[in-house]
Amino acid sequence: MAETLTMEAPPMTVPTYPGRAAFKKSLSLEGRTDVTVDELERASLPASAELYDGKVVFKMPNLEHGMVQLNFAAEFKNYLRQNPVGYAMTETNFRIWPERLRESRIPDLVFLKKERLPKDLRHFPALAPDLAVEIISPEDNFSEVMDKVDAYLEQGTQVVWLIMCVKREALICTSSGIRRERKKLAAPDLLPGFELSLEKIFEDIPLQA
Repeated sequence: MAETLTMEAPPMTVPTYPGRAAFKKSLSLEGRTDVTVDELERASLPASAELYDGKVVFKMPNLEHGMVQLNFAAEFKNYLRQNPVGYAMTETNFRIWPERLRESRIPDLVFLKKERLPKDLRHFPALAPDLAVEIISPEDNFSEVMDKVDAYLEQGTQVVWLIMCVKREALICTSSGIRRERKKLAAPDLLPGFELSLEKIFEDIPLQA
């Protein structure tokens, strides 16, 4: 008579959704005013967040913002593929004041010259980008945006492009002043030969009322 073998099933384990831990971590950081950049970096939050004097501020882009950002990033990538003078990146948290332990900023897009790219690509860079792009939606506080622009320029950013979604134009901000641009963007000192029309930035994006 054949012997019947019985096998005991291993105990069932319930997988933990990784986002739950990050969400709980974000709740523990919200409301505090003493969060450090090191803490923010370790937290792996479920959304991009900057630090303003130890307070976590989440970035909440809308659909238009995301579409403009993607168009812009594609043009940057196409240019840099043919002209490898540096690197472009999106939603990167910068310690633009390395000595300030409770401050960080996230430009929508940036350009870094090749020689300034940090060796460590897995931690928030302790520098200011060479060029920063901020995409401005109607709900953004313009005074706060300009404070951010001033911070970039004071810490060494050469050019900040503010993309004004409502008027579909740009403000070119440098240490020498601000000017309005309705046709094309260029930064010959940083991106030789690069020109990007405002029409291209808003290509295939429906006009909003």
